[in-house]
Amino acid sequence: MRLSKEQQQIILDFYFRCGTEEDVVRGRDLIASDAEAARLYDGLESTLTELDSIKYEPCPDNLAELTIAKLKLVASSCRTGQSNLERLIAAEQQKFAFTPAAQVRKSPVFLRKFYDIMAAAAAVVLIAGVAFPTFASMRAHSQRVACEANMGRIGQAFSSLIRDNERLTGVKLTAGSPWWKIGDQGSQPQSNTRVAWQLIKQDYVSPETFICAGHKGGQPVSPQQLIQQLHDFPCRSNISYSFMIICDQMGSMEGKSRRIIMSDMNPVFRRIPECGNKQYEKLNQFERVLLTDQLKKMSSPNHGTRGQNVLYCDGSVEYVKQRIVNGDDIFTVRGVEAYTGTETPRDENDVFLVP
Repeated sequence: MRLSKEQQQIILDFYFRCGTEEDVVRGRDLIASDAEAARLYDGLESTLTELDSIKYEPCPDNLAELTIAKLKLVASSCRTGQSNLERLIAAEQQKFAFTPAAQVRKSPVFLRKFYDIMAAAAAVVLIAGVAFPTFASMRAHSQRVACEANMGRIGQAFSSLIRDNERLTGVKLTAGSPWWKIGDQGSQPQSNTRVAWQLIKQDYVSPETFICAGHKGGQPVSPQQLIQQLHDFPCRSNISYSFMIICDQMGSMEGKSRRIIMSDMNPVFRRIPECGNKQYEKLNQFERVLLTDQLKKMSSPNHGTRGQNVLYCDGSVEYVKQRIVNGDDIFTVRGVEAYTGTETPRDENDVFLVP
């Protein structure tokens, strides 16, 4: 099976040990379980290892060694340029394959072409060093802007849904019932996403609106005829966001325009079980979550744990780099260190956004 662009990027990140520890683990697992991924990794290994075997006479200020090292670091982003460089070097090596080494090193033609190659390589490194960090920053900004637009549309859709369906009977949770069972299609709500699902089912927004551009692995629900048969999102991968607990005991939102009601994915519960199978008949049990120092500090995975967009009651969206807003951790219940999947906020000022 052909690898997707995301899977190819995961392999590259694993080879160069880029990204978070979780990204590295994903790369390792993908290589171990997928033959095509293993072949790509072997190809990288063999291709880049050959660079280590090419020996040159030192250039002024060790230009050759520095250039080759830097080329390896940017290889994942400029593979085409690197391939051309490798072919050029290989051609020069073949040309002098049967010439005594001392004669080759003294050859004006070889030296001139060698310096030309190194000058071109240095230019590639210089351009990559300037351009690629800028591209990465631009991509991250673009993802945040797209995510912000999604949240704005969802906020407007929620207002319309509540206006058109005053009571929202049959989709609110009962206080104390499980809020994590995304994929359960029973008659009683078992997840906090049933109200959000109504926005898709009743055509207020499209399934793509619930996928953040920064959510790796996020996939919108499809096809349309399947949507009308379901009572909830099929799987966690179909929704990138977390919402306030929407249960039968929630208070009124009047006068609370700056209350946060939605955000990018909650990082504390990012590993909650997926639906059990394609028929959505069984769900794994919720594994008790104990807060660690790392979980208390981590921001949403949607944007590389650098921050998250949040939606307020008044429909405005803001990107915040900390999860503590107005002295409250928006991803946990105040004072609770262990979670079983049935928790609710302590009071109206305790924001708790869950999957």
